[in-house]
Amino acid sequence: MLPEHKELLGRLTRERLNIELSADQLEKFSIYADRLVEWNEKVNLTSITELEEIILKHFVDSLTLVSLVRGNKLADIGTGAGFPGIPLKILLPELEIYLVDSLAKRLDFLESVIKELKLAKVKTVHARAEDFARDSHYRETFDCVTSRAVARLPVLLEYAVPLLKKGGYFLAAKGSKAQEEAMESQKALTVLGAEIKEIKFFNLGAEAEHRAIILVEKTSPTPPAYPRKAGTPAKKPLL
Repeated sequence: MLPEHKELLGRLTRERLNIELSADQLEKFSIYADRLVEWNEKVNLTSITELEEIILKHFVDSLTLVSLVRGNKLADIGTGAGFPGIPLKILLPELEIYLVDSLAKRLDFLESVIKELKLAKVKTVHARAEDFARDSHYRETFDCVTSRAVARLPVLLEYAVPLLKKGGYFLAAKGSKAQEEAMESQKALTVLGAEIKEIKFFNLGAEAEHRAIILVEKTSPTPPAYPRKAGTPAKKPLL
């Protein structure tokens, strides 16, 4: 990443999110961006490959969640190329993060980035979201769960809510249809033991996509039947 790109990242986070990045954090993002572009030539990590777009649509977009993170143990479901998990880790180094994805090649990329950036307390997990949430080692152990660009909210809730402790928060990063998705999620929320506390909207500028974060609190234990077996939530959402 060139100096002008670092300057752009620093300015955008400061002006649009009121976040001041340190020199070390800017350097970590710079390395992350460079490795993302390099690896993307051999592994399909992202369709966004221009550095200006990576900065705005991946980095700044992911950092909208920083002020909303609760507790110190977080799972990022369907992390892909590490969004929002890696940007959150760069800003919140004490956070224990689990990056979960079903494609091993993406996790190979993330392991390489984690090692180069010397990020501690980050684990990659090769699993389908449903299988991860049914695993007794992980189920109902997280303070916070995040997900970005994975599925519509009724499906995401079945992946995420079982992972949360009671009182934990799921932060669903959504676009312009956030309120519509919230409306269609009432059955899933009731069944899984959760409720929507708030929808926060962010204006990241005319060149960015609309961004909304749906904050979901876990209010009671999730019945053991959920999540259903892999593939079922997407095929038969709780509507």
